[in-house]
Amino acid sequence: MTADQRLVEIATAFETVDLRFLVMGGHAVRFYGVNRDTLDFDFHLSLAARDGLAESLQRTGLFGVAGPTELTSWRGTDFRRFLLGHLPNGKEEWLEFWFHNHLLAPFEELYARREQGAVLGQQLPFMALADLIRSKETERESDWQDVSLLEEIQDNRLLAKARETERQIAALAGLRSRRGYRSAEALGLFQNPPVVTQALESARNPITKALLLPLIPAASDACALGLPDIISRPLRQ
Repeated sequence: MTADQRLVEIATAFETVDLRFLVMGGHAVRFYGVNRDTLDFDFHLSLAARDGLAESLQRTGLFGVAGPTELTSWRGTDFRRFLLGHLPNGKEEWLEFWFHNHLLAPFEELYARREQGAVLGQQLPFMALADLIRSKETERESDWQDVSLLEEIQDNRLLAKARETERQIAALAGLRSRRGYRSAEALGLFQNPPVVTQALESARNPITKALLLPLIPAASDACALGLPDIISRPLRQ
């Protein structure tokens, strides 16, 4: 069974017990276009699903008669992890569930922003790209490698829509990668100072501000908010 087949099997089982979920982690990374291998199936659930999760999983039929085996987590009630099974090579498969993550908004807000995507003909709810990137901003090097690639994908998506002025501002205000910067430059988006200025004023991420500030060195101090002087001062020169 392929990873996609297994993901669809799990998602279908969740739906039989009315378990709302968002696919996150490595399988979401792969959905957005990054070649990522993982043995874990990561999902975000609502807080309401937390206490009765083991019973819900038992009713899915994924675990057989023995029922799900849970591993104690140091993350407390924010996270639960269950052994799903073993692959032919003996490696373990895990189901991992987040209920609260300090990097992310509450589940209902995330679910409203979800991206529906087809996997083997079945529509699955994936965590939105921007939220997935945020969820990866951890202390693990592998997560930051994912972030780097996902940021390029996000930039490409925004720039592909940047035909009207409003969308150009939005694309530049969300710029996160060097490749995205070069693409925006090739499209001539930096040739319009008012657009760049509005994008800089709208930007929230310090990376975006650091990319745009050298283009508008006379921008107000408010535009550089969040950037230390030791960084912003040279960018204005």
